Amino acid sequence: MTKSILSHALTHTLVATLPMLAAAWAGSVSAQTVEGSGSSKVMMFDRPPSVEELREVVAPEPKIRTRSIEIIGGAAGAAAKRPRPIDEINYGTAPIPSAAQPAPQPEMQPVAQPAPQPAPQASRPAHKQRRQEVRTEAPAAQMATAEPPAAPVVQEQGAAPQAFGFRINFALNSAEIPAESASYIDAVGALMKEDPTLGLTVEGHTDASGSLSHNMLLSQRRAVSVGEYLVRVHRIDPKRITVDGKGPTAPIAANPYDGRNRRVEFKPTH
Repeated sequence: MTKSILSHALTHTLVATLPMLAAAWAGSVSAQTVEGSGSSKVMMFDRPPSVEELREVVAPEPKIRTRSIEIIGGAAGAAAKRPRPIDEINYGTAPIPSAAQPAPQPEMQPVAQPAPQPAPQASRPAHKQRRQEVRTEAPAAQMATAEPPAAPVVQEQGAAPQAFGFRINFALNSAEIPAESASYIDAVGALMKEDPTLGLTVEGHTDASGSLSHNMLLSQRRAVSVGEYLVRVHRIDPKRITVDGKGPTAPIAANPYDGRNRRVEFKPTH
């Protein structure tokens, strides 16, 4: 009886927990997405990000760039056939061969001898002659067989987004930050406290609904509101913050009336 009750309780718990786990997993997958294209790429967060996630956008770790260099066979062959110079320390000096002795001649009456000529200089050691030949002949061989190597090939990936943003749910025609959206901006404040050299431009964006003049002013007010929150709550130096109202002029969705264009973006200025 007890086992049956425990089994029933465990089944009930699993049934109640699995949907929540599935929802949490789905939320973590879609928590951040890259939107826009080209220089307008932005990392959009659908939940309050961590400082590490924001840092990865504004100051990513440098990636190692791989280079592939093709070596032409002629150059490799010339290097392999190049004679190796002789080391005087490891090799002794070759003995100088003695001059050939003339064959004995029969005695003859003395005759006038020609004036003595200066003795020829002794020939250089064999290993030094060989080194001189190597030095004089090797460049010619290289010039004859070596071919210029191919230019290095650099493989680079597409540029990562340098800006991040949130879709703060402002009330209609309002620039007041909702209480549920404060944690998004708190993450930005923590990032700027961690890196005192980081400056940010806060951009307000709207969709194309309404007049252009109204949207430009509204987006500016919302950007100012976010900047003031960072200064007031997180004590960020105002000189490190720039505000800019873009209105509907920089959409990231193809449809200018799409609600996804309503957002606040942050771009590093250093």
